[in-house]
Amino acid sequence: MLQCALRYLLLGLIACCIPTIASAEWREASSPNFLVYGDQSESQIRDFTDMLERYRSAMRFIYKLPEEATSPSNRLTVFVVRDEGQVRKLLGNGSRFVSGFYQSRAGGSVAFVPRVGDNSRSDRVSDGERILLHEYAHHFMFSVFSGSPPLWMAEGFAEFYASAKFEKGGAVGLGLPADHRAAELVLAQEVPLDMLLSTRKYRENASKRYDAFYGRSWLLFHYLTFSDNRPGQMADYLRRIDAGQGEEAAAANAFGDLAVLDKELGSYMKQRRMTYLRLGPERIQSAEINIRTLSKGKAAILPVVMRSRRGVNEEQAKIVVEEARKIAASYPEEAFVQTALAEAEYDAGDNDAAIAAADRALARDPQAINAAIQKIYAQFSMADDDGKDGQWPKVRQAIAAANAIENDNPIPLMYFFRTFAREGKTPPDMAVHGLERALVLAPYDTALRLNLGQHQIKQGELEAAQMTLRPLLNHPHDSELAEFARKLLDGKGELAPDYEVKNAEADVSP
Repeated sequence: MLQCALRYLLLGLIACCIPTIASAEWREASSPNFLVYGDQSESQIRDFTDMLERYRSAMRFIYKLPEEATSPSNRLTVFVVRDEGQVRKLLGNGSRFVSGFYQSRAGGSVAFVPRVGDNSRSDRVSDGERILLHEYAHHFMFSVFSGSPPLWMAEGFAEFYASAKFEKGGAVGLGLPADHRAAELVLAQEVPLDMLLSTRKYRENASKRYDAFYGRSWLLFHYLTFSDNRPGQMADYLRRIDAGQGEEAAAANAFGDLAVLDKELGSYMKQRRMTYLRLGPERIQSAEINIRTLSKGKAAILPVVMRSRRGVNEEQAKIVVEEARKIAASYPEEAFVQTALAEAEYDAGDNDAAIAAADRALARDPQAINAAIQKIYAQFSMADDDGKDGQWPKVRQAIAAANAIENDNPIPLMYFFRTFAREGKTPPDMAVHGLERALVLAPYDTALRLNLGQHQIKQGELEAAQMTLRPLLNHPHDSELAEFARKLLDGKGELAPDYEVKNAEADVSP
């Protein structure tokens, strides 16, 4: 009886993690590079999505990147929830100071942020908007940089670009003073420069109190970007990191005496005026945005979608799928609802139910790509490694069907390669090229990078494997992942043929 009571208590606590949606009208804003869900007015969600598109365009201009079409499933999905409390419930453990977070994975990168404000009052972004800009800056950085930057640089980059303004005439300002970090820089626990510049030292010695890491990271990035005293030093530092010098050695060689740099930072922080980047409207590309109000079924199932996209463990999956089944029973004709049920069933381990729900969704909407993806997951999970059950042709048929719906979705490409790995067969060139293409589409996906790197090692393509795995070797967030990548290159590691990271690590913003 006691065990039963404890189980129901546990399940009740897990259920609290499923966000609730009030009776407000939820809307979806769809643009070339973003898919935004929020219970705000049409003008608010349109302005918000337009801001994101202008932000992306401005950063691409700065880094001289040509405009390229984003496949629909590779867009960043943004869930705008009620408040920071809802964000923290979704994140779970370690969320005390978190105001928003971002997870990157092929075909399913998501961000969760609190409700945004009214842009009519100022051209500077609100707190909620800045959180999302911070998270999208991570998404952008992982997409365009080949290496794995130190932790301070990843956060300094995101803080630099998140301090933005959007003028009424279409101009965009980036790299403005991070006013929201002013009190932190003065009052929070100090982070010495040598510790800031070493992810290892910071991880080992960081105070349990809220510290000035984000503020100091922004200050250093801003100073190295605009300082006339240190031209080219940040680029030199990154080159040294990529060459494998290590964070501490790269900093010493690129910046010289850190005490001198620290003194310069102190003076820079006290300046009354700072430079920023202003891009006129002629340099910003506009984008078409389509707004629609969600149906009752979609609005009802959206909390399940959010929880599934965040990622669930075994116990949480049981709760989420029960909620999904109740809602799906009321809306059997809605493809979006049945797709959400398919994902919840797969997470809960019921592959047959997942396939059935996916088939119902595809019968109502043949272009329901996420339903086709859930069918791949379930059928791949059911197949025997030796192929004696005859399932692999069915898996590849599901993969081909999903690829026909969306040719540049990375998931069918990566799973086509994995079918051969699971069977113990050498993947044909077509499968290898598909995996390479998937990594181009989703360079931030860890599982993709490890799969391709291991294949290249097995083929004796060590130089190519070094290039593929290099972004992981100095990974600032996951030392175990970095060590595993090194073991692969040294011939001392082996990746499971069906390796994937479904519940990606979240990047958070305090």
